[in-house]
Amino acid sequence: MLILGIGIGILMTLGFMKLKKSNAAPPPSVELIGHHTKDIVYVFEVKPIQRFRYISPSLDEHLGEGIVAASYADPAVCFERVHPEDFDLLVAKASGIGNYETPFLQRWRTNEGHYIWFEEYSTPIYENGQLVAIQGIIRNVERAISEKHNLEQRCRTDALTGLYNRYQFDNMVRELVTCEHVPLGVLLFDLNDLKIQNDHHGHAAGDGLLKTTATILKNHSQNVYRIGGDEFAIIESHLSCDEMEAVRSAIHTEMAASQIAIASGLAMGAADDIEQLIAQADSAMYADKSAQKQLS
Repeated sequence: MLILGIGIGILMTLGFMKLKKSNAAPPPSVELIGHHTKDIVYVFEVKPIQRFRYISPSLDEHLGEGIVAASYADPAVCFERVHPEDFDLLVAKASGIGNYETPFLQRWRTNEGHYIWFEEYSTPIYENGQLVAIQGIIRNVERAISEKHNLEQRCRTDALTGLYNRYQFDNMVRELVTCEHVPLGVLLFDLNDLKIQNDHHGHAAGDGLLKTTATILKNHSQNVYRIGGDEFAIIESHLSCDEMEAVRSAIHTEMAASQIAIASGLAMGAADDIEQLIAQADSAMYADKSAQKQLS
């Protein structure tokens, strides 16, 4: 893509200089490139006025019919269609202060109202030291970005339950160790009967138990982790001890209604002491587990 971009960029630069001098239609070299590629090729004039001197027809294929014509009529269309979080990036690029050494990743809104990821290689064109135009090649990378996000999601989450996994839990612990003066509550849970379910009813029954547990935990927190085969964690900041106890009580009530036996342990403190809090919650959890066995 980079080598292709350099070659096309040279042709487009030469084409633009001819275009600027003649104030006419784009030269055949630019149109030939733009009309025979799925990538979006453009030349955007900055001075003396902002306007598109060329946009390849493929833009309509990506964003919807009529976008090319609308952009020729009003160059502000591109600013209106860029994702709000990418607006400053577009402004920097159009102002000549963007980093043209690396590709620009940005999202554009289609006629249907959803956003698509694009990767752009752009080159500023200067005349007498002043930015006069920008030319670029834009490629639809929605599939690549989506696959990357899906891969990242799979790395962060447990495949069976959909909860955050141990890898994400360990990352979170490393981040919280550096946070000072942030109150934190750590709730740990351990299923009492997973081995019995697996041994007597098969692993499918055990998997069902884990999924039900995950659903109940997610009903009470967005920060739920599966940190072991039958162990789970909830990490909450800025909740009081009473509020965390209320969360734990509600979870136990819902678990009991689903006939799931579970032990839990709670520890409260500061985020930078999270490793100690985890150890305290773990001890409390096993004490609860032992107490439940004695009662049964």
